[in-house]
Amino acid sequence: MAEPQTLLADRYRLVRQVGRGGMGVVWEARDERLERPVAVKQLRPQVGLAPEEADLAKRRAMREARITARLHHRNAVPVFDVVEHEGQPCLVMQFVPSVPLSSRLREGGPLDVPETAAVGAQVASALAAAHQLGIVHRDVKPGNVLLADDGTAMISDFGISHALGDATLTSTGLVHGTLAYLAPEVARGASSSSASDVFSLGATLYAALEGGPPFGTDSNAIALLHRVASGEFAVPEHAGPLEPVLMEMLRADPGSRPTMADVSARLSAVGAEAPESGSASEPGAEATLALPDQETPVAPEEVWTTQVRSRRRRQGPSVVPVTEQLNEQPDDQLPDAASAAPAGADRRRRGPVVALALLVVGLVVVGAVVVAGQLGGRGSGVAADPATSRPPQRSASSDASGSAGPGSGSTTSSAASTPGRSPSPSASATSASSTASLTATPSSGRPTAAELEDAVTRYYALVPDDTDEAWPLLTASYQRTTSGGRASYDRFWGQVDSVSVSKVDATPPSGVEATVTYRRSSGTAVERTSFRLVRDDGVLKIDGSTVLGRG
Repeated sequence: MAEPQTLLADRYRLVRQVGRGGMGVVWEARDERLERPVAVKQLRPQVGLAPEEADLAKRRAMREARITARLHHRNAVPVFDVVEHEGQPCLVMQFVPSVPLSSRLREGGPLDVPETAAVGAQVASALAAAHQLGIVHRDVKPGNVLLADDGTAMISDFGISHALGDATLTSTGLVHGTLAYLAPEVARGASSSSASDVFSLGATLYAALEGGPPFGTDSNAIALLHRVASGEFAVPEHAGPLEPVLMEMLRADPGSRPTMADVSARLSAVGAEAPESGSASEPGAEATLALPDQETPVAPEEVWTTQVRSRRRRQGPSVVPVTEQLNEQPDDQLPDAASAAPAGADRRRRGPVVALALLVVGLVVVGAVVVAGQLGGRGSGVAADPATSRPPQRSASSDASGSAGPGSGSTTSSAASTPGRSPSPSASATSASSTASLTATPSSGRPTAAELEDAVTRYYALVPDDTDEAWPLLTASYQRTTSGGRASYDRFWGQVDSVSVSKVDATPPSGVEATVTYRRSSGTAVERTSFRLVRDDGVLKIDGSTVLGRG
């Protein structure tokens, strides 16, 4: 294993070891070529592998790292480079302060609903972007979810456990890895898929709320494996408004689970409507680096190697305390900075008469927030079966890895990182002043389909002529990460002669699909686009968009 001051690949000089886990050692290092700090994870194969299997694992890890490097998302840890040292692959990633969710739960106990929704929405957003690129994580768990000191949540270690022979059923019938967050179909021997990631994220959020994973823990790996394979677990007791989406994520049938994009939209909606809460990254102590300093005692991940002999169905146990369960020590890395390509335009203005006509909307006051459904007796063993869960409230929004201006390309922004925002209604027209400003009327209900459709229609009716009025209809996160700032936004719309929107279909509480037609001097472009909207300062604003197809 490397030592401080070791130079890797004639470029990365190791500074200090910041942590270790079952899959390797993490170093703070310095990129001497670009003169910047980086994190280096030196991977190690699982103990007991034959030489040919170890070599295969190494090549898989290198391949998985290169594939992951294609993903650019503010909630996914970016891979800068992959090199080899002493015969083992080393991943080079961005280095920023963060703390693993598993450590946060051990030190501070379970999260509340707003915190859990905020963390889940951000991680789901990154995973949805990965799924669009054909990347499956395969090992979503609290140890691979990182919380930065600014409240940002990130997912790390895409595909690495799979590459090293961890967390899967092999052709010899052996199981490797921490079992508690596996999807039932993976425990039964099926390949991991995007639906498996949905289940594992659901299990992670379950642990964040309840203090332990759905299937509990067991020193008997075979017993735990059987419980996971059965899909039976205790209904969460502290999920509140998260219970419907959580139970759908934890369905035993992978085909009946929502997509990760749906999950992100619905978690964002719950976070936006939840009461004020502290930041998801504030455990009551200062944030540390993604892994503890080497002076901190670190227990390795639970790594099981056990023969699968039986598939008898078992009843899931009661949830165990987090201090007993979350003892995995993650090979955590560090978060990425937000990455976004600009899409902007030269600004032009539209007269007040047109703006006034576009701002006349009906105010619809919606009832109370939907409460969690009763999906069986509290605390009793309940099979994660589609028939016992509510149908998913499908969202048209979808998160992609790229970034673009509203109606162009695809994007993801993370309003869910601020779950304390109180719900407010969409804007109402007030006056025919020369600026035709927007106002809002307080409301405690979630947006209706009519409100969502009107918000998208209203936005596109303002551009390209009145970008001063359109710009505030984007969330600050969307403005920053997608539009690339006001100047870039204005440049984009300056190249558009006119734009129209049609076939607008909403899926409450946050999704909208619409056909957007751009007319430029160079020709006409038609894009079917999905949007995610959130309430911000009493106004429904666009917080994410994805181009579904071009005509």
